[in-house]
Amino acid sequence: MARPAVARCAAALACCLMILGFGSVRAETTGSALSAMTGRIRQALEQRVPSIWRIEEVAVEEAGGSSWQITARLRLSRPTYAIDSRDGPVTFIRPVAGAGLEKTLHAVATGGEGAATPALELANPEVLDGVGQPPEELPGRTVVSGSDEARRLRAGLEADARRRVEEDEAARQRAEQRLAHQTALARAEAQRAEEERRAVEARTRRIEDLQRRLTSGARADRIAAFEAALGGNDESLRLLAADAALASGDPLLAALAIRDWVARRRSIPVQLFATREEPGSAAVLQAMGPLTVELEGFNRLTGDLVGRMGAPGYGVTRPSAAAGSLAGTGLTVNAFGCTLALGLTEHRTMDGLFRCQTLPALIARVTLD
Repeated sequence: MARPAVARCAAALACCLMILGFGSVRAETTGSALSAMTGRIRQALEQRVPSIWRIEEVAVEEAGGSSWQITARLRLSRPTYAIDSRDGPVTFIRPVAGAGLEKTLHAVATGGEGAATPALELANPEVLDGVGQPPEELPGRTVVSGSDEARRLRAGLEADARRRVEEDEAARQRAEQRLAHQTALARAEAQRAEEERRAVEARTRRIEDLQRRLTSGARADRIAAFEAALGGNDESLRLLAADAALASGDPLLAALAIRDWVARRRSIPVQLFATREEPGSAAVLQAMGPLTVELEGFNRLTGDLVGRMGAPGYGVTRPSAAAGSLAGTGLTVNAFGCTLALGLTEHRTMDGLFRCQTLPALIARVTLD
């Protein structure tokens, strides 16, 4: 009877040992799977958490239904800053958090069977916000506010700003001065144009009045109008009056016009032409050269004149002292051995003859230009 009891005890002991060994294997298998899942979750966290955070520790608990409850301890790897102000290329920054700041991040992971990366849902993502950025991620040249460099830069920037304000003010003043100058020029030009317009209108009225008085009315009025035009400073009116007087057919007006013409000359060029009646006049004309009357004095009242007259070709015609007179519309000038006698024609010329001793007479002409 004792043997069966011993056999039964041995069988029970063997069965217990088998059960304990199976449980140990199962525990080892479960721990290995959790470690692998923890590694995949850590990788997923590294992809979601900004690079300035270092993941110090990850705790994973099974939540059931292929989900995992995660608690991660994070540590800030380097100091962070926020923008205080910007001035041109310079960005002034202020500290926000120092290196070593710790935060706890909670999340839920789902999936991740096999070697797949689990999906993460962050429970408190706000802990990652509001901690600023590293200086290298901020725009411009970063300088910490309150530092010696910041004070030096601000002083330089303020000086640059003051200089720009002064330059802008100087430019504005120059622009205002240019505008004022241009406005003054425009006003002066407008005034000059208006004065010129009025002068043209007044001159037009004077010309019309002169033309009317020279072509109509009594002879005394025509003479008075002519003398008024000759005595003025308007050259065009004087020439107009002279043209009208020479073309009027009135010998007195014509004589006045010729006297005014002679009085305004210092030299009277005389054109010479050969005559048909004198066979040798052409040769004499060619050898004589230009004839000129040089005026040294002229009396408007009496018409008497003095000067020199002559041409270089012959001894008898060479320039010598001359005297003459303007009587009516005729001009006579006498020099040593030569005489010039001219009279007014209808073509605004004075034609006549030039005679010298022993030489053929030549036709002479003075153009009243």
